[in-house]
Amino acid sequence: MKIWIDFINTPQVSFWIPFIKEFKNENHEIILTCRDSGNTVDLLKQNKLDFHIIGNKVEKGMLQKALFFPKRLIQLYLYMRNHKPDVAVSQSSFYQPVVAWFLGVKSLYTNDNEHAKGNLFGFLFANKVALPIALNQEKFTRKWPLKSKVLFYPSVKESIYLSQQPELIDLISNTKTNIYFRPEPWSAQYYNGPLNFFDEMLLNLSFENNIIILPRDKNQADHYKSDKFTKLTVAEKPLPLSKILTDCKLFIGAGGSMTRELAVLGISVISIYQAELLCVDKYLVNNGYMIINPNISLVDINAALEKGSFNQINMQALNDGDKSFNLINKIIISLK
Repeated sequence: MKIWIDFINTPQVSFWIPFIKEFKNENHEIILTCRDSGNTVDLLKQNKLDFHIIGNKVEKGMLQKALFFPKRLIQLYLYMRNHKPDVAVSQSSFYQPVVAWFLGVKSLYTNDNEHAKGNLFGFLFANKVALPIALNQEKFTRKWPLKSKVLFYPSVKESIYLSQQPELIDLISNTKTNIYFRPEPWSAQYYNGPLNFFDEMLLNLSFENNIIILPRDKNQADHYKSDKFTKLTVAEKPLPLSKILTDCKLFIGAGGSMTRELAVLGISVISIYQAELLCVDKYLVNNGYMIINPNISLVDINAALEKGSFNQINMQALNDGDKSFNLINKIIISLK
């Protein structure tokens, strides 16, 4: 079977890696396309995957994004009509379900961000939609056309691919030297919070701590490489989760998958996300694996540091992640 996966942002690479390995073990042919956004291309190269870039980085602004959408739809269609996939699968690629529909190819669409406006295209055009259990009480899931095609997997997205990497748990070290910081998603359509709001806190923390910035793109990297932030270290390329686990004593993230990854694995995590919370983040907070405090003080951060970086691995989440992996894999194979 020929399986087409489309990537439009960085976290989707981690999500699909274990599925790609499984597909290859089952002798399926894989076609990978991606949009050049965030660290997507770097991560695909880092994992030694063959892929085709369709669409450059999207400029900020609603007009630029609106113009980019139909352009990439056409580009995807022209490229994929010659490759004739059997099924199409994506984690929040708003383009793929539309193109798959025009190609007459059945598709699976997954997403864990209920605020993403692009969900409309996935919900309308995909044959199946997979959402995390945290969304099962949301009213939109019981409306047409979603109610006839949606299924809920029993975990958060991050638990799915982390459950397929048990070796990560052994990498969590007692030698913890760094605070890692992941900035807010500057260019994301769903984010309407303030920018650079944590900069002064980072400067205060840098007097007594080694802080590593994990930028989402070149613009953020350039911002934190300015003379103002000489005490901070900016990662030159995407760091693998395995590296972060070996020396992370605290992870501070302004939302996103990386924040949830560390929370699931038991590292002390503070989310400072400023926009409306996602259901999956509430799920992790309610289960005691993450703190959300966008206005956290230096005193509170130091208290978290004194508490220690390793809480408790969420084995239930990882077990549910493994169930979710098998469930999604079966759905993909059954589409054909």
